[in-house]
Amino acid sequence: MLNLYKHQKIALSYLRSNSFFALFMEQGTGKTIPSLVRILDLLKSGEIKSALVVAPKSALGAWERDINLFEEAEQEILKENITLINYDKVWRGKEKSPYYRKYGCIILDEAHNIKNRTSQRSKFLLQIAAWAKYKYILTGTPISNGQLENIWSLYCFLNPYINRGRTYSNIFKEHMEGNTSLTYKGSYAEFQDRYCILNKYHKPSSYINVKELQRIINEHSYRIKKSECLDLPEKLPDEIIHVELKEKALYKKLHNDSAILEYDILAENPLSRMIKLRQLCAGHIKTEDGIIEVKTEKLDILKEIIEGYEDDKKLVIFAEFKYSIKKISSLLEELKISFVVLDGDQKDKKIWRRFQEDKSIRIILCQYQTANSGIDLFASDTIIYYEPTLRSQILEQSRDRIHRTGQTNKCSYIHLITKGTIEVQIYKALASYSDFSDKLFLQYFNEYRRSYSK
Repeated sequence: MLNLYKHQKIALSYLRSNSFFALFMEQGTGKTIPSLVRILDLLKSGEIKSALVVAPKSALGAWERDINLFEEAEQEILKENITLINYDKVWRGKEKSPYYRKYGCIILDEAHNIKNRTSQRSKFLLQIAAWAKYKYILTGTPISNGQLENIWSLYCFLNPYINRGRTYSNIFKEHMEGNTSLTYKGSYAEFQDRYCILNKYHKPSSYINVKELQRIINEHSYRIKKSECLDLPEKLPDEIIHVELKEKALYKKLHNDSAILEYDILAENPLSRMIKLRQLCAGHIKTEDGIIEVKTEKLDILKEIIEGYEDDKKLVIFAEFKYSIKKISSLLEELKISFVVLDGDQKDKKIWRRFQEDKSIRIILCQYQTANSGIDLFASDTIIYYEPTLRSQILEQSRDRIHRTGQTNKCSYIHLITKGTIEVQIYKALASYSDFSDKLFLQYFNEYRRSYSK
């Protein structure tokens, strides 16, 4: 039997009372559980026969994990009737997409991914939403950068209708008609006329009737932040995001042969092999001639996570390798996010104080060995671990950088772990408060080799 926190019970009661609704719940508050309970209710009662959950790649693992929290019979029902898919794949092929069909229930996790109403992704999901009886959206960031116009797509998804091939919002249609004798369609153009003031480029630059719009948003949503969830533990359980291994053939060669001949890479001793396997998971391999980049999902996953937070949310990122820090820095520059770096090359070892005090600096990027102790980072309540360290003490010390006197929120810890690799075994050791020793590496090495020799 699942035990829900008070805010999850409230969220579930809203879902049970409405055929369309929005849960604006901050990351770390556990919005997938009440959503799964609602789907299970609908499946058991015969109200629906199928459900589609669309989420970023970084969030799909949380749905798989939380399905496994249910009793065995309930797990079977959920697994047989829920389709989990990411935003990039769901619309590919458009009308030929296997997901272009009627579902009893559709849930969009991190629903801000459809804020751009003109994107092919949004058009596709608004179309199939019109065929579904139950629609729910989940996100902690319904409106980013104060752009109120982005709410139209989200609320159109909740209760859409199609007229002559175009999708309209019943929510805004009914509200506008309720205040006048005129007839409205619930189009974006009407929404824009009612709530937006356009600049010379015909883009919204400021807003009117904001209180009215906020009432409409509130009528169909439940909002909760971690700081408001009094019954949550101070340190939330680790969130593990499973990353796909993109270079399986290279990983197998390096593991079994101690070499990747096409790159002139040799790993003649266990320590060298372990380091290079870890580097490969992170998207690079260091050689005597320099760095060789290899494919990895980690940067894309990290980007999804960062974009899922509100723009004023401060984050801490820990990484092991210097090249990982370089690649993450490039990503943050591309996203135009203000950040600072605290690593072995940083001459100003007190740069963390800028992160603490300067509201414009959103992220601090840390190397374990430099930033795991002696500093305060409680301006953030969330740490993202890009890759695992080997030592349990270093991990626990890094956790305490945000869980310190001055912290007013619950603390979240997100680990990016590459599936089917040494990273899984490293994290297992750390989770049991043990270092990943040479002995554990040898044990992992032998088990991996046996799995491929069968």
